[in-house]
Amino acid sequence: MKKKFLFTCIITIVLIAWNCSEKSPVAPHFANQSEMLDKRIHLPVGTVTSILQLPTDNSPEGITIDKRGNMYVSNTVGSINEILCVRPNGSYSVYATLPGAGQARGLVYGKRGSVYVAFATRNRNTNGVYCLKRNGTSVRLRGSEKILGPNALTFDALGNLYCTDSDGGAVWRYDRNRTFVKWIEDPLLAGGIPSVVPPFPLPGANGIAFYPPNKLYVANTMQNSICRITIGRKSAAIKIELVKQDFLLMNVDGIAVDVYENIYAVLPPSTLRAIGAPPLPPLVMLNPNTGVITPIVTSDCASDFNTPTSLAFGTRGISNRLSVFIANAALQYGQPMEPWANPGIVKVYVGSIGLPIR
Repeated sequence: MKKKFLFTCIITIVLIAWNCSEKSPVAPHFANQSEMLDKRIHLPVGTVTSILQLPTDNSPEGITIDKRGNMYVSNTVGSINEILCVRPNGSYSVYATLPGAGQARGLVYGKRGSVYVAFATRNRNTNGVYCLKRNGTSVRLRGSEKILGPNALTFDALGNLYCTDSDGGAVWRYDRNRTFVKWIEDPLLAGGIPSVVPPFPLPGANGIAFYPPNKLYVANTMQNSICRITIGRKSAAIKIELVKQDFLLMNVDGIAVDVYENIYAVLPPSTLRAIGAPPLPPLVMLNPNTGVITPIVTSDCASDFNTPTSLAFGTRGISNRLSVFIANAALQYGQPMEPWANPGIVKVYVGSIGLPIR
């Protein structure tokens, strides 16, 4: 009941929206491809399809998809943290198991077929970012044990790996010395305890996505915002700026970017109305050039979701490439189970393709 009260206090905080006047370049050379694909599909934007349903004690947090269309999903079951491999035909198996208790979070697919996962634990011996080989073995990347709250992962065009630190208000980078180092720390990335509610810390920097040639977009859960980091020469972070802070980004979690630079974001509180959360769409799209936020799935369709936490664009097949796949983490804050969906994966048609994976 205490958690229920505290969470109700937090999710009812509404920040005043403002637009970011600076415009960043788009990628018009992708446009024709997306439009040609879209003409061959006759689905309304926002169409939701269930892909995977897991037992009620599961909690899938992160998702990434390889070039063959296989999905990798970080899944916590009690004290067990596993990575599931979900095949295009819907069957799945355990791809790897992480050591110790904690929470398996964000995933990203690597160039050489490896899968990387952010694993947040309270144990320095297990906390960090892991590289999962094709044979299922795992190796923790050096320096990642120092990340206070490893959460989401992305690569840039040069193959640098970035990880958000939700508890440390920072972004870390895996450098040429094969070591994770703190890359940028800034108030725009900070989380913590809002001053107007009882103590209940919320994550800061959360979802992260790269857009070429040199931009990183980062979601901040506590600040209900998305910011942009400009990458300079020698991979230095030369500027960080607020893109948007808004009610329609309340407690924003995972993000993904399409070829037009539109940012798609999932909102976990969208399915918490039973404990006082305002009506929110589970999936929204932010145009970073205009600041306009467009709901992709309305709050009326929230029964297809259950505290959505992360998303990834499909990679194989026309319908999949024009859709995002969303993890329903089924996190519990005191809300009743009905009528929310089981933990698992849903597919949402958005009518635009994501950036090609490395």
